[in-house]
Amino acid sequence: MTQSAQGSLTGILGEGSERFQGRDVRETNITAGKVLADTVKSTLGPRGMDKMLVGEAGKVVVTNDGASILDRMDIEHPAARALVQVAEGQQNRIGDGTTSAVLLAGELLAEAADLLEDGLYPTTIETGYRLAVEHALTAIDSHTVPVDPTDTELLLSIASTAVTGKWTDEEAQALLELVVDAAQAVERNGTVERRRITRTTVPGGSPTDSKLVDGLAIDMDASSTTLAPLDIDLPRRIEDARVALVDDQLTVEKADAITHVSVENPQQLDEISDYESDVYEGQASGIADAGADVVFCQKSIDDEVLARLAEKDIIAVERTRQDEMHKLARATGAEMVMRVDELTPNHVGRAGEIERRTIAGTDLVVVGDCSTAEQRSLVFRGGTEHVIAETKRLVENCLDDVTLAVEEAAVVPGGGAIEVAAASSLRETADGIAGREQLAVSAFADALEVIPRTLATSAGLDPIDTLVELRNRHHRDEWRSGLDVVTGEMGDMVDRGVVEPASVKRHAIPSATDAATLLLGIDDMLPASSAEETAHGHDDGHDHDHGHGGLEGSGEGYPWTIGH
Repeated sequence: MTQSAQGSLTGILGEGSERFQGRDVRETNITAGKVLADTVKSTLGPRGMDKMLVGEAGKVVVTNDGASILDRMDIEHPAARALVQVAEGQQNRIGDGTTSAVLLAGELLAEAADLLEDGLYPTTIETGYRLAVEHALTAIDSHTVPVDPTDTELLLSIASTAVTGKWTDEEAQALLELVVDAAQAVERNGTVERRRITRTTVPGGSPTDSKLVDGLAIDMDASSTTLAPLDIDLPRRIEDARVALVDDQLTVEKADAITHVSVENPQQLDEISDYESDVYEGQASGIADAGADVVFCQKSIDDEVLARLAEKDIIAVERTRQDEMHKLARATGAEMVMRVDELTPNHVGRAGEIERRTIAGTDLVVVGDCSTAEQRSLVFRGGTEHVIAETKRLVENCLDDVTLAVEEAAVVPGGGAIEVAAASSLRETADGIAGREQLAVSAFADALEVIPRTLATSAGLDPIDTLVELRNRHHRDEWRSGLDVVTGEMGDMVDRGVVEPASVKRHAIPSATDAATLLLGIDDMLPASSAEETAHGHDDGHDHDHGHGGLEGSGEGYPWTIGH
């Protein structure tokens, strides 16, 4: 980021709303939105530019993902935050396309600024934009490509498109194959059951060392369970294993009100010791009598119980996460019990095999070959926690895109192809509109083409020449033509494996339009009293209940907004 751009970003996004009192509010809102969009623009392309984000505590994050950047930026201006909400909604609902959504919203604001200078009213622009959204979505629906869940090559193309510019080719190929294998393994009747895919992180190595484990992988190091001090050689692999799930701690219960116990003679000390021994033996025997080979406990297990279970060749895993307990229940058919004394053979589930594995010094228990529900575990590797976190997040994006494509059975060509196709359709539609809304529809078409223009710039090409060539190709009905940013060539994006889920575009376009029209409808900004002042009655006797269609405010100190 250049120094001037950084200064502009700080001035528009990093200061409070007091800076904008007495200025043209609509112009300021448009400027704030455009600056925010420009901030994430460079993340599009074959090698998106990295951003370094430094937090107040000195924590440094280096990323080139637009969603990650927006998630960590400290943004105060209300208009810019409205665009951040577009990204958050896109991420929460779809899982991908956040950068494109913000970029489109910023470009819609820029086009609206030109229309305002030409004399169009904000309401006219909004009406035209709404018409354009309807026709754009119709154009997208008519330019889709069907998806077969068994088409591994197409699914790999979908996942690859989602992470273009965010991984090296070697890392991408290794991880994308794992993602597609996992998605296909849990796909049933056109639905990818994501809950049957577990994500586990193991520090050390590189992202290419990540693995897909056939089964449910439980991190024993994370559970703080260790068998080393017991000096007992437990089996590494158990076939036809029986699994028990206990939602309780295996220890000697103590009365809450008792802080200490007074012992007056050795006999009482022996009685206490015998009591504890009986409790420990009863817990271990209860699990053994139920026929369990492995017990997963959501809470802690005393070392004495661990030792007694180990003597009975029973593997015990303590502090198992709640979500893992539920997955174990689904996979093995086991029923979780609240207390050990409630455990019976009917509560015990089965797994084809349970194996203890060690990956980069991390002990895992892998529960596999489950007849009730197949499970897959993605084990992420990386040299640092930040690398692992970024890898995990990008894999989630890939899984989101593959899931959307499989469940909707439709994708669209990427590389800006679908945007150029929709823009071409909108210009034809605009010719049939008699009113001033025609200008807004045409401006919307121009805004859609910000995606291919940005991709061309990122690929080192002339954006104007590229856009002209793409328009000519689409005029010849080559609607799958787009820009391959990796090679810098134009061609059929489907044949080149550059495709995206149609729902990414279906959601991004309306969301970006909603944010842009919202900011256009703001006439003025007034300082709002804080929630604390209102609570103490510091309202100068004014009635703040303006009824439907009046002022809308926030108790968080943001300005009041007056709309049309």
